Amino acid sequence: MVASTNVYGSVAQQVGGDRVRVTSILSDPNVDPHGYDSSAKTAVDVAKAKLVVDNGLGYDDFMQDLLKGAPGGDRSVVTAATVLGVTGKDANPHLWYDTAQMPKVANAIRDALSKIDPKHSSDYAAGAKAFAQGMKPVDDTVRTMRDEFAGTKVAYTERVAGYLIDEAGLKLGIPAGFTTAVEEGDDPSPADTVAFDKALTTRTVKALLYNGQVTDKQTDQLRSLATKSGVPVVAVTETMPTDARDYQSWQLGQAKALLAALKGSK
Repeated sequence: MVASTNVYGSVAQQVGGDRVRVTSILSDPNVDPHGYDSSAKTAVDVAKAKLVVDNGLGYDDFMQDLLKGAPGGDRSVVTAATVLGVTGKDANPHLWYDTAQMPKVANAIRDALSKIDPKHSSDYAAGAKAFAQGMKPVDDTVRTMRDEFAGTKVAYTERVAGYLIDEAGLKLGIPAGFTTAVEEGDDPSPADTVAFDKALTTRTVKALLYNGQVTDKQTDQLRSLATKSGVPVVAVTETMPTDARDYQSWQLGQAKALLAALKGSK
């Protein structure tokens, strides 16, 4: 099995257990996923895979190139965007931060594996169930944020954790156009930049979520300004850090860090 990132690789491994071997193409948190170029080795891995799990929405387009280059009649593909019904040019592609929906992706992997290997379908069903149960601490932490801080304004340099922010009932306190420009590799407008700076210096936002994988001079300056202004900075990443045990522990750690930042900014 091949997953486009170690995020989906973790989910797939939990569902498949010892009966599957998962290769995650993107697993280095120091690599910008948006600029990744596939290698000959990944092409071979995809060509041999019985199941491929990707994100869709243009996030991991390299997977589409690999699939086209290695057509396989008996290969199954699970695309998270398709499973979750997320479409649209401007849709936030960071679907794995929609933690409440990730069990649906696990179930889709379960179904695909059961079709490939029906003899062990009960094992895959048990794996998907265990994955969903493992999400409870994350769900509880997000619920606590929503109960205590719904409506609180926060900022982020990119929409990486956008789904988490929405689920927690938090509000974006900086111009959306700033993050759109950053994601598209453009310079934010002067007006959006001034508004972002003001939100930090006046502390109208209670936390800054900072994507450490995709940085530039301007986002680094925002992080420094947040620190100087006393706005807590919460680090988020697009792929799982190497020291993360699994998807749930990674998301739980980030959710707890955001909750602690909000409590500290009261």
